[in-house]
Amino acid sequence: MRRWPVTRRSGSQLAVLLLTLAACLGDSDTALGPFPGRALGLRLERIVAIGDGFLAGERDGALYRGGQDLSIPALFAAHAGVTDFAQPLISDPGLATAGENGGRLTLVSTQPPVIERTTTSGVILDPDRPGPYNNLSVPGALLSEAPTAQSLGTSIQGNRFYDVVLRGRGTFTEQAVELEATFVLLWLGTNDVLTFARAGGESALAPGLPTPEATFALIYEGILDQLLPLTDQIAVFNIPDVTRLPFLNIIPPVAINPETGEPFTITVLERVVDPLTGDTLSVQRQVPVPLRGESGPLASSDLISLEAQPLIDLGVGVPIQQGGLGVPLPDRFVLDRDEQTLARDAITGYNAIIERLAGERGLALVDVRSVADAIHDRGLITDGVLLTGEFVTGQGYSLDGTHFTPKAYGVITNRLLEAVNARYGSRLPAIRTSDLPGVPLISLP
Repeated sequence: MRRWPVTRRSGSQLAVLLLTLAACLGDSDTALGPFPGRALGLRLERIVAIGDGFLAGERDGALYRGGQDLSIPALFAAHAGVTDFAQPLISDPGLATAGENGGRLTLVSTQPPVIERTTTSGVILDPDRPGPYNNLSVPGALLSEAPTAQSLGTSIQGNRFYDVVLRGRGTFTEQAVELEATFVLLWLGTNDVLTFARAGGESALAPGLPTPEATFALIYEGILDQLLPLTDQIAVFNIPDVTRLPFLNIIPPVAINPETGEPFTITVLERVVDPLTGDTLSVQRQVPVPLRGESGPLASSDLISLEAQPLIDLGVGVPIQQGGLGVPLPDRFVLDRDEQTLARDAITGYNAIIERLAGERGLALVDVRSVADAIHDRGLITDGVLLTGEFVTGQGYSLDGTHFTPKAYGVITNRLLEAVNARYGSRLPAIRTSDLPGVPLISLP
């Protein structure tokens, strides 16, 4: 089993956080609507979701029924009183989504904090469904492959989840047409930047990414042009800043003393000018020891992927003087300042395109980016619970550090409800996010 330390906080800090949250958070069942009488003006007979793992309900690094049943489209459909919403459900522990074998990640211990990936996989519960699923969202899907992908063999990156969801029956829009969709949820484009970030900006690992803005606009508009003859009731989702997700903000770019949980430091001499006398003085200062990358010591602004943790635990990237191997951390685990700028510029461009097209076509726009930014910047309170970007204990993100918890998916569902009500005149109330689970922390050793 793969074992990852949960965080670089000290044991005492983590224990306090875990105990505090365990006292008020659990893994409860969802109590939702329905409120069909308030769905005035909505045509919800055949809801279709087109997206990636964020609409599929991916969490904890896997696609599995516990997440799928609490996906944004499933929450929305259930809340509106729609009972016919088929998904490609996968039994627990699900199928790992990051190119690994096994199922979902699980927090198995808080003292010491350890995450493990189950070595067994789930099975698809309804692989022979005669028609398309209503939730056509494919974990890892790229907008840039949407015009042609419908199977592993037709996916740019050989994504096996196309075989699970689309099953070679046609592309996203072709299957939406087959279903004669009356209401569509569309969230694609996040992976066109996320895949680049997960590859540390390495072009060989993420060829052609981030997708150029002109290509993004052409494909996104093409998808809408194929959907609008079916229905003008379409809700589109914008894209969060993936450089702010926990998976890139957990591991500091410095060498950590495993005994104290604090950075190793070295003493350096620094020349400073006395503002009173103008004399130049030499002063001593303690600075953290940086990890080493392929181009030398990492900068304080460099972001390190959570996937680098097992290598760092072995001493990769850690200088020999601090007990490491002296071997550089591969670039594919590091996103430097220029690569971060490239990713953020792409997201800004994509979101401008989505907003423009939504405005021109009169579609509902769901502002996911503002939700993710609020969780990261100051925390977001929902039904009396604070969601933050703190890994595990923050309750905003699942154990993969990338995809949201059901509580946060519930917040985004409420943004969806607000956008739909404002655009189409319905009166669907918000769901109670207190009924949705975060990261379960109770009853752990």
